Amino acid sequence: MKPQLEMAIEQTDVLIAGSGAAGMRAAIAAHDAGANVIVLAKGPRRANHTRMSGGRYNAVSGLNRKDSTDAFFRDTLDSGAGINNYELTKILAEEAMDRAYDLEEYGLTWDRTAQTQYYLSMTGGGSFVRTMGSVDEGIGITEVMLHQLHARGIKILDFHMLAEVIQDDSGRVAGGLVLDLSRGVWHYFSCAAVVIATGGTSQLYETSSGPIINTGDGIAIALRAGAELVDIEFMQFIPISFVYPPSARGYTLTEPAHYGMRHFDPQGEPAHLLNNKGERFVLKHDPVRREGSTRDVLARAIMLEILEGRGTPEGGVLMIPDPRVFESFLKERPIYVKRLLENYGEGEARLEAPIQVMPSALYTLGGVRIDAWCRTNVPGLLVGGEAAGGVHGANRLGGSSMPDIQVFGRRAGMAAAEEARTVGVESARGLEKARARAEQLEAGLRQPDGVRPPEVKKRIQKLMWDHVGLVRSGPKLEETLRAFRDTREHVLPSLKVTNRSRILNREWMEALELENLLDIAEAMASASLLRKETRGAFYRTDFPETDPEWTANICVQRQGRNLRLDKRPVATLEAAKPNHSLFAAAGAR
Repeated sequence: MKPQLEMAIEQTDVLIAGSGAAGMRAAIAAHDAGANVIVLAKGPRRANHTRMSGGRYNAVSGLNRKDSTDAFFRDTLDSGAGINNYELTKILAEEAMDRAYDLEEYGLTWDRTAQTQYYLSMTGGGSFVRTMGSVDEGIGITEVMLHQLHARGIKILDFHMLAEVIQDDSGRVAGGLVLDLSRGVWHYFSCAAVVIATGGTSQLYETSSGPIINTGDGIAIALRAGAELVDIEFMQFIPISFVYPPSARGYTLTEPAHYGMRHFDPQGEPAHLLNNKGERFVLKHDPVRREGSTRDVLARAIMLEILEGRGTPEGGVLMIPDPRVFESFLKERPIYVKRLLENYGEGEARLEAPIQVMPSALYTLGGVRIDAWCRTNVPGLLVGGEAAGGVHGANRLGGSSMPDIQVFGRRAGMAAAEEARTVGVESARGLEKARARAEQLEAGLRQPDGVRPPEVKKRIQKLMWDHVGLVRSGPKLEETLRAFRDTREHVLPSLKVTNRSRILNREWMEALELENLLDIAEAMASASLLRKETRGAFYRTDFPETDPEWTANICVQRQGRNLRLDKRPVATLEAAKPNHSLFAAAGAR
């Protein structure tokens, strides 16, 4: 008789997957609402996308009298090409500043010009100066939030990867199947609610600016649990990133506006982008905003120059910065200056020499479909941060990811605590389903022959970059979907993990990640094939114009082994359902 797989059994009210700012904010909110909370960190707790960010934060602070929450709301809708979930966008605009005050209370230092005056700057696509910045960029945000978790005694488990959400026979969340990567031991956590805050899917692409653990795990797990995805065809590429060396390729350099006088003034000149003919090519795409345009316009313009042979020999274009902004740039973004010095040289670091740049996969604009309190259509499953879709529509404003994860991380935590109060936790409910799933995920360790996970990952990344990246077309999408189906049917079952150790086995983790990557890749390519237009960050060469008929959202849901895709009307404020939450009466703030 085959021995039963070892599995540790634990219980909590709320299980949170993800140790970035969205997960940490959810943990703080759930704990403060009276719930017992456990946070899972796939790697070390500090290895998150928040820490890698520039820490820019869009909010209406009241210091710019021309600005308003309505202007922020409208800028976000304009950037999102009109397919945002209006209710979520309005919540972001109205609550962002309150969450900035929370961070300040936690100990974060915002850049200031005086004791009562925040230092504000511009971001691409914004109509007013409103962007705040943290002194230590994303590192500071991460550290003050970790301190809050430690002060509250919230349990954080490093090297614990959520593998599956387990549901009871009614479809309600019963717990989470988790692999302790540090010891190679399976855990089953019974809980009333699971909050997915695992970030995005930038590792789908061969050139990306996100951490190596950004493999879309949470989005894929939610999809397999029956949750709907929305806008998953939209991926944001940061317009400028390092072209070389290979170790730095794809690492974000943010936006050209920050390297010119437009950083301070909506009418100021951004850094110029030139092709190998010395042409300022962006003027063909946006003659009004120029290099101060939105990220989607800039990234696509740069990529087209490279693909059409007008790039540098290394595969980029040239950005000509304005040396006059160096002192302020150094003060605001010392880490960026350090990276420029280390990878390019002193001239580039001082903004005195042209800087080679290229687009890089940054942010998953779509994700799991949520309501105003981050609930999904799966009872007990909540999603916040980059793993959720709807807030940003077809393109995200620079500086809006940090307030997003604070606003909706908090809401997810509050709603999860409410689930725990009303539903309760039944010990070990769903354990046998968890054990059966763990047995399936052990297969790679037992495979005598087959393909190694890193090889398959590279194939997927290459297909995504070439055919489901900045430039897409119907024939290439169909070709890519056939390749994905072949990979699922013939390659995934034969994955071989050559390292048989169970302890910190990176190759085994990549084998588990591959199913998640493939699930999201198929969903993204399928939705891309259905959307027959160009909009925001989404560009099809065979449908190069924006079509009013496609001012709509595509929702994706699993039906057995297949995907069901639905075209739905945009969720405007008029269409928003009344919020019947028990804590809605207390107000969002």
